[in-house]
Amino acid sequence: MTIFSRFAKIGIPVAAAILTGSALGNKRRGILTASAATVDSEYSQKDSFLTAEDLPDVEKPYNGFPRNKWDNNWDNRDPVGMVHYEHLKAAKSEEERKTLIKKKKPVAVRNIFLVRHAQYHIDSKKKDLTPLGREQAALLGKRLAASGKKFDILYMSTMARATETAQIMLTEMDPVQTCSDSLLEEGAPYPPEPPSRTWHPAQHVISLNFFAEGSRIEAAFRKYIHRADPKQEKDSYEIIVCHGNVIRYFICRALQFPPEGWLRFSLGNTSITWLIVKPSGRVIVRTIGDIGHLPENKTTFT
Repeated sequence: MTIFSRFAKIGIPVAAAILTGSALGNKRRGILTASAATVDSEYSQKDSFLTAEDLPDVEKPYNGFPRNKWDNNWDNRDPVGMVHYEHLKAAKSEEERKTLIKKKKPVAVRNIFLVRHAQYHIDSKKKDLTPLGREQAALLGKRLAASGKKFDILYMSTMARATETAQIMLTEMDPVQTCSDSLLEEGAPYPPEPPSRTWHPAQHVISLNFFAEGSRIEAAFRKYIHRADPKQEKDSYEIIVCHGNVIRYFICRALQFPPEGWLRFSLGNTSITWLIVKPSGRVIVRTIGDIGHLPENKTTFT
């Protein structure tokens, strides 16, 4: 069986496979060849001028590319739903209804920096940071201070390793309002797929953990990950210092990926995951697990 017949078998059009293979074959250190870049440029120029005849119905899956539709009201903050039904019903004109809805539309962008705690003593009761962990936290604080961004608030888990990480970070940064929240503590967010020896839902205790802790972590997601309040006029920059499982679950939920996939990737200590929530409710991940502030000999994943 040729490689292209394999692509066809799993539903990837051969033309797409050839184009992808060509681009990957010509890639050198992240730079595409001139011919590939030209194709890219042509498509980007045409995008602004596409008509209904040029583009298939976006509500229908492209042939060979089944898709799950994006839920625009994933955070239950769609402007129409935010207006009291009785007020909409009492509106005397379409213009009045539009005005009511417009008042509930967000205008600001939320930049949410999800930070995993530094390395800690796994076997100790206190679970406090190691000397290396304290160094990692200081390096993270210096990086955020040098970013030029004015952070509005820092939320932290009440667990010692997260609290200590946040406190050390703050010594390197300009003063920031802080808030501790037990909802952000580590836990078992969702039964993973494929199953894991550590997080196996068939184990009775672990199953109970998923039931209790999963609800708490979902509550934390709903509390912190959503579009801006309509009253917020300026873009915000917020930091949440918490834990690997919590952050991975947040990523899956925010991008509307299957939540059972949270265990399929890992995050380093003091890594930064930058989520952007647009006023429309669209979510962008600028970085996942960024540890660029750590030299290789100070990088850990514990």
